[in-house]
Amino acid sequence: MTTEEFMEKTRRFCSWRERCSKEVEEKLKALGANERQIVAIAGKLKKEGFLDNQRFAHAYARGKFENNRWGKIKIKAELLRRNISNDCIRKALDGIEEERYRQTLQALIKNKIDNLASTKKGQVRQKAAAYCIQKGYEPALVWETLNAEHQTP
Repeated sequence: MTTEEFMEKTRRFCSWRERCSKEVEEKLKALGANERQIVAIAGKLKKEGFLDNQRFAHAYARGKFENNRWGKIKIKAELLRRNISNDCIRKALDGIEEERYRQTLQALIKNKIDNLASTKKGQVRQKAAAYCIQKGYEPALVWETLNAEHQTP
């Protein structure tokens, strides 16, 4: 493939949804591009607006929070895995409205407690907390929310 053919394929790849630099590099490697081509194509995609890690981080954080109800810890870990800078991650996480974040956590806790109705009473709060922490919510915030609104049933 020529550099222009790689370029066209990656433009289409980036047009489908937001991509980060790491995804584009992996795609180009899979297509058989060499390192020089990868650097040149990535640079051109950035100049053309097809590739923007900050825009990707915002879209990723918003999507994982709204659709998967992930917490900030899990979102951050996944963005780091994609080689997104700490500054981009911070800005993306700042885009999640704090009140909405807390409301989502409260709803997760309530749903989990309701689903654990048949579980021993002493384990309900622990299991609800473990579930929310596994979804990436901050442990201190999980326990604060549990203690404030969900006394042992």
